Amino acid sequence: MIYFSAVLIPTLLQCLFVFLVIEMNTGNGSWLGLGALLIGIFAIPATSIVNFIYAKSNKNIKASIVIAKCFLISFLMPIIILLMMVF
Repeated sequence: MIYFSAVLIPTLLQCLFVFLVIEMNTGNGSWLGLGALLIGIFAIPATSIVNFIYAKSNKNIKASIVIAKCFLISFLMPIIILLMMVF
């Protein structure tokens, strides 16, 4: 159950965020959708692998702490995309 909460849910949230950014920026001449797609192609699998390794290596730590840290790791990519939106 910890792998579902620590790996799958953050991955799905990242995919949803990238999809929403791409859909919001189609047809208006912005390159932000393409940038989000390119970042998402590499960042989503990378953070999923990192979260899986982190959850697997920290079995002796309380599950809620592991899940919270995995969510924090997963929110780095949306923060980068939001900074791209600002600039």
